[in-house]
Amino acid sequence: MPFDTDTAWPARLITIFEVSRATLGTLEHRYYGPYDKLLNYCFDGFDYFVAPQAPPRDDTTETVDFVVYLVVMDQRRQPVFLIEVKDDSHLTAPSKRAAADQQMRARYDDLLYNCPLPLLYGLSVIGTNMRVYIGDAATMTLNPPRVETSPESRP
Repeated sequence: MPFDTDTAWPARLITIFEVSRATLGTLEHRYYGPYDKLLNYCFDGFDYFVAPQAPPRDDTTETVDFVVYLVVMDQRRQPVFLIEVKDDSHLTAPSKRAAADQQMRARYDDLLYNCPLPLLYGLSVIGTNMRVYIGDAATMTLNPPRVETSPESRP
């Protein structure tokens, strides 16, 4: 069910996304606040907090693709969830979808070893499409399989 028609979400949260989607400006400015609010809604209380991640260094190719990257941490600053949001334009080219997948895998390489849970869930959101990642902390494996760069492959 689409986010904006799902009645399980609070109406005000849906409004935040609707207004942000309609707002002009960079995607970072449009989507950082709504996704921060969504994660704080889902991880309510004082056991967890949303930790915005700094943009990648300028000497990497990641800066071109960076939009919003948030990690939910427990009280010991250990990762329990991550999300990366990218522009809809990444759907048009298989190479961009594969690059988004590779970037998520790099995030897991950095975070999975420190996850206090058996599984570390993550979302790669491209426009209105979402790919769910599950990292196994015991085996250090990640699903789903890598994104192929063929035109038929979708995130």
